[in-house]
Amino acid sequence: MGMLAANTSIYNEYFHRFSAEFFGADFDWTWFRAQAIAESDLDPLAVSPAGAIGLMQLMPGTYADMTKRLGLPPGQHTAALIHDPETNIRCGIAYNRRCWNIWKKEAGIERLRFMFASYNAGPGHIVKAQRLAAMKDKWSSVSACLHRVTGWDDAPETINYVRRIERLHGPV
Repeated sequence: MGMLAANTSIYNEYFHRFSAEFFGADFDWTWFRAQAIAESDLDPLAVSPAGAIGLMQLMPGTYADMTKRLGLPPGQHTAALIHDPETNIRCGIAYNRRCWNIWKKEAGIERLRFMFASYNAGPGHIVKAQRLAAMKDKWSSVSACLHRVTGWDDAPETINYVRRIERLHGPV
């Protein structure tokens, strides 16, 4: 078993618990594990060039917003605990839930794709691309318009991010 494969189970309890908290017990929590692998290779100390931090690669502002929304103690609103795996995963999955709630007309894997794309590029960018798409409930149609919103340099990152999560998760 490779190093990454050995490490994928370390945080399963958190992915499972917070998936159930924000999405219900029947939701497949392994989607969030796949997302964290895509984000940080499960490295709680990861910091992206853009400033995203931790396992779920949260921007400090998003992290602070989510800790406040979750009613966590004020000491956890700061970046002091952003590297804490439990808190980072909880905030990341809570933010996924906010993104999920935007996409009520999309179903199944399409809704997951829109949620993950929103997490990566920001919900506003995906909503704008959706307005330009021919098939508004299909990620393939919306992603084909994404470059018109985020530019040619940034759109492939989001499109490949969604693909990578699906590949890491495996068959639906």
